[in-house]
Amino acid sequence: MITAGSYKILAQTYEEARHLAFSGQHDKARQVCKALLSKEYNTDVAILLARAYAWDAMTDSTRIILNEVLVHSPENSDALDAYADAEYWAKNYEKAIEYIERLIRLNPANAEALNKLQKFRLDVLKNTFRLTYTIDLFDKAFSRDPWQIAALSYGRKTKLGSVIARVNLADRYGSRGFQGEIDAYPKISENNYGYLNYGFSNGQVFPKNRMGAEWYHNFPKSFEGSLGMRILQFETSHVNIYTATLGKYVGNYWISLRSFVTPGTDGTSVSGFLMARRYFSDPENYLGLRLGYGVSPDDNRNLINSDQRLALKTQSVRVEFNHSINHVWIINAGAIWSNEERSTGNFSGYYTFDIGISRLF
Repeated sequence: MITAGSYKILAQTYEEARHLAFSGQHDKARQVCKALLSKEYNTDVAILLARAYAWDAMTDSTRIILNEVLVHSPENSDALDAYADAEYWAKNYEKAIEYIERLIRLNPANAEALNKLQKFRLDVLKNTFRLTYTIDLFDKAFSRDPWQIAALSYGRKTKLGSVIARVNLADRYGSRGFQGEIDAYPKISENNYGYLNYGFSNGQVFPKNRMGAEWYHNFPKSFEGSLGMRILQFETSHVNIYTATLGKYVGNYWISLRSFVTPGTDGTSVSGFLMARRYFSDPENYLGLRLGYGVSPDDNRNLINSDQRLALKTQSVRVEFNHSINHVWIINAGAIWSNEERSTGNFSGYYTFDIGISRLF
């Protein structure tokens, strides 16, 4: 029997220390951990000791222990996770983000770490301004001037989810049009969230009213799926569009498939988009590739001012690049090659280039 302080250690095991720590007996757990470490250094024991200090707001002691762990094992994911938690509890949010991003860099598919990053950023960077510009350049067969669209948005993260307000300005066919939109991503539960959208325009370039709703669910083994609906109302008609997605994290990659199904009097049109992203240091740094067939009502660069345009036979390939600078600036750029059927069997191409910049604060 060994005495450590006022607590008599009868069975010096890591399992006992864990039981004491998670049952709220932090001081006793620390005594057991110290006794175990005095015999032999073990990173699991050291991390548990650090967490037992952190739970009692003893942040300086936590840092000393975790710094030693990271000297022995610089890529120890448990130590990085514990460090992120300790700094977050101490309200050092920027440091917490730094450690959780190091953890995500090791495993971009770590769903728990991604959720923590979103939570940590919520306490530091709740607001986002974003400015985007897109231009479409057409082959001569279209006899069209370039289409242009610019958008300015403001987003805010809240405990209930994110809200984004956006204004779109388009110049197409020699006409200009404005559209105001609002998006919301309400949190429903730990594994469920939603998407709600409403847009309005009194011009001819955009639908008069645009509405959307979708439910997302996180499944086991890094799968995510959704079911939703879009409603576009024009001056003389409206159309209902049904959509579904299925995606999965595979290592550093996110792969997803989205479909749109649009019933109509002339038949049902179907569009599909296969997307793959390769993530690097964090969720804001990636390269992406998207293959598409048909028209997406979620893509504002598309001129959807009538239900007939949703039935266009279009093939497209998009490459994109997203990069964060100093965690507060985000730059996004993309290029698309599209091939559109202008008449039966007669396709012509056009090219789209877009760039966006965001400021988080």
